[in-house]
Amino acid sequence: SAKVTRGYTSKNFLNDLKDAVKLAGVEGQPAALFLEDYQLVENSFLEIINSLLSSGEVPGMFNNQELDAMLGPLKEEYSREGFKYRTLYAFFVARVQRNLHIILSLDPTHPEFLLRCESNPALYTKCNIMWLEAWTQH
Repeated sequence: SAKVTRGYTSKNFLNDLKDAVKLAGVEGQPAALFLEDYQLVENSFLEIINSLLSSGEVPGMFNNQELDAMLGPLKEEYSREGFKYRTLYAFFVARVQRNLHIILSLDPTHPEFLLRCESNPALYTKCNIMWLEAWTQH
C-alpha cells in the first residue's frame, strides 16, 4: 500500500510502484498492491494503474539504465523458458502481469466514481469486481 503524505505526487507514486513491479517482474514473487480511493490524490494515479492493468507496464516508469540493471539477472531464466517471449522485456512484462495483483477499494458513492471507472477501462476489462454492501452497525 502506498504511504500517501502531504505533497505526495505521481513521481512518488511511481517510485512506490516500482518496488512492487520489481518484486513481481524481476524476482518472480507474487505481490499485491492495495490502494484505497483516498490514496488516489491525483487523477494520474488511476491512469498509471489502468496502464499497468491493461498492458503490464507503465511507459517511462524505468529509464534505460534501470531497465538494463533490472533485466540483466533475468537473461538466464529467459533462456531457460525457451525464448517463448519475443524479447527479454516481454518476458519481464509477462511476469509482472502474472505476479502483481492490484487491489483497489473504491467507494461507489464517491462523486467521481463513475468518471474514474469510465476513464480507465481496464478497471472493467482486467479486474474482478466485488460489490460490498454497507457495513452494519451491529
